[in-house]
Order: sequence, then C-alpha cells, then structure tokens
Amino acid sequence: MAKPPSSISQELLSRIAEAIRGIRFGSVQITIHNSRVVQIEKAEKVRFDRADLTPGGVFEDSSRTDRTTGGSQTEDGR
Repeated sequence: MAKPPSSISQELLSRIAEAIRGIRFGSVQITIHNSRVVQIEKAEKVRFDRADLTPGGVFEDSSRTDRTTGGSQTEDGR
C-alpha cells in the first residue's frame, strides 16, 4: 500500500477552493488514485423561480448557462 502524502500542496488546495467558489447548488467530486488527487470535477445546477419563466415556460434570460464542467449550452437548449 502506498504511503499517503504528508501534506497537500497549496496549488491543489487552491484548485479545490476555486471549484467550490460560487456554487449555490451543485457538487465537487475529487478523484483519488494511489493516495493522490488525480481529478477534480465540478457540477453546478442553476435553479429558476417560476418568476423567471414566461407564461409559455420559456426562460426570460437566455444568458443563463449550464455550468456543469464542459457545458456551454444555454438553459433553453441553444
């Protein structure tokens, strides 16, 4: 079994903090292999009030985006 590292680098802590910063609803997943962090994934959900929708169910503000890592699509699918 590999010996766990005695400390976590400042750069790694900064990257984890950056992934967490600003999320209201979502998750940060840290993947570890052989006692080392190898991946950080961030998934953010953007929630809307009914007030944000027009009567037809269309979003008033099309600039809101899916903020899941790698996502670039707006909420209305464009």
